Amino acid sequence: MIHHIVCFRFLPGTTNDQIAAAEAALLGMAGQIPEIRSIRWGANLAPSVGEYSHVLVVAVDDMPAAIRYGDHPVHQQVVRDFIAPIREARLALDVEA
Repeated sequence: MIHHIVCFRFLPGTTNDQIAAAEAALLGMAGQIPEIRSIRWGANLAPSVGEYSHVLVVAVDDMPAAIRYGDHPVHQQVVRDFIAPIREARLALDVEA
């Protein structure tokens, strides 16, 4: 099992409604991308919250599945329409669980 972990920092002026729409779109990928075994989203609770305010964790079977997930048209559309317009920075990590 691979956990694909993405930490997000949003542009100044990003609204709570924009973050909520991004959350809904990201979590909605679960029913549309077969590689997703589980998906979680939440606010960063760590003391470093100023660096990255939100975290996405997607579990997939293996690295080939992680690549298919990243390349999937639904994922690409969610990133393009909901994440890219509000993203200032991101940090993506893939770890074996």
